[in-house]
Amino acid sequence: MIVTELDGLPVRLRAPHDLSFAARWGRVFAVLDQQDSGNLCLGIEGPAGRVFVKYAGAPTPRYDGAVGTAVANLRRSAEVYRALAHPSLVRLREAVDVGAGHALVFDWTDATPLGRQYDRWHVVRSLPVSARTNAVQQIYDFHVHAAARGWVAIDLYDGSVMLDADAGRVTLCDLDLYERGPVVNRMGRMWGSTRFMSPEEYRLGAPMDEVTNVFALGALAHTFLGDDATKSREAWVGSNAQLEVAARALHAERDARWPSIEALAEAWRGAEPPREPRG
Repeated sequence: MIVTELDGLPVRLRAPHDLSFAARWGRVFAVLDQQDSGNLCLGIEGPAGRVFVKYAGAPTPRYDGAVGTAVANLRRSAEVYRALAHPSLVRLREAVDVGAGHALVFDWTDATPLGRQYDRWHVVRSLPVSARTNAVQQIYDFHVHAAARGWVAIDLYDGSVMLDADAGRVTLCDLDLYERGPVVNRMGRMWGSTRFMSPEEYRLGAPMDEVTNVFALGALAHTFLGDDATKSREAWVGSNAQLEVAARALHAERDARWPSIEALAEAWRGAEPPREPRG
């Protein structure tokens, strides 16, 4: 392990790597070097404003694969952001070969990432239930958009979601592994967090489609209105009608789930919300 610097900030790598290319966008103000995807992520501020740069090519500490594989994966993922451009998806500015690898450059957002590795709970719990309900709806509506274009979500979890609590606005990010359908399980245990993975994401050869995605989306309802680890009724602060919508999405049997993401999104939209306490 070595520690180098970019504009005074430490960057941890397994071996020396030239990162001078970062200067093309300005001055680095944030470094995320502990990703297990093989990507080094940088917040950079320059004449064009703040950007988020995701770079593959450096030997990052927590990635066990070949650097060339990380580069190929990142290069392929640019198509995801171009094809699924949407107000709820982080905007891709450019995809470019730089240094010894490849970089995707996105708009910077100050929204809070909701992955468990972050201190997310105070952000979600600061919102009224109506705002949390609307955040879930935003996630569902984006995935209706993606499914209509033939895309299947792979590795969808709470870390794919950022939240601007003041505006009640969701921004989706880190959708690099999404694929055009049809998709089958080629791995056995697929990429992802166990809290959001359907049974078929553990079965080699199983279909991966929007019914699979319905499961993860049901779990994300618990991220905002309950506990996505236990998915318990006791932790749920939404209405019973909303809980029933999420419970159907989370059914172990594919045929018992909502038949499409659109059906899930419309059921969520129509579910009676809980009454907000008067204060």
